[in-house]
Amino acid sequence: MENLDTTTDKSPNNHRNVEVFGSVFCPYTRQATRFLDENGISYQYREVPMLVGWKLPLRNYLEMKRRANGEKTVPQIFIDGEHYGDEERLFADDKDGTLDKALKR
Repeated sequence: MENLDTTTDKSPNNHRNVEVFGSVFCPYTRQATRFLDENGISYQYREVPMLVGWKLPLRNYLEMKRRANGEKTVPQIFIDGEHYGDEERLFADDKDGTLDKALKR
């Protein structure tokens, strides 16, 4: 399978290290990565392969699940290696103004 893990470089180094585990087939992953792209937030993308909605138990999925305390849904977002949450938290924190604090060094 082709390696779909990528790193974007859209902003100066004033943001913390953001990592997104997601799937190209997941609309919520697309929403989260589009939001990050539109807001100029750099992130490392780690593909979690899916087949008809089922996540294949491969390296990225197992790592995501371990680091996210058993969470199985995508996307899962990590900031400086710490589990942050999913797209719902990302959008909620943006709406209430706490996202900048979470992302700034």
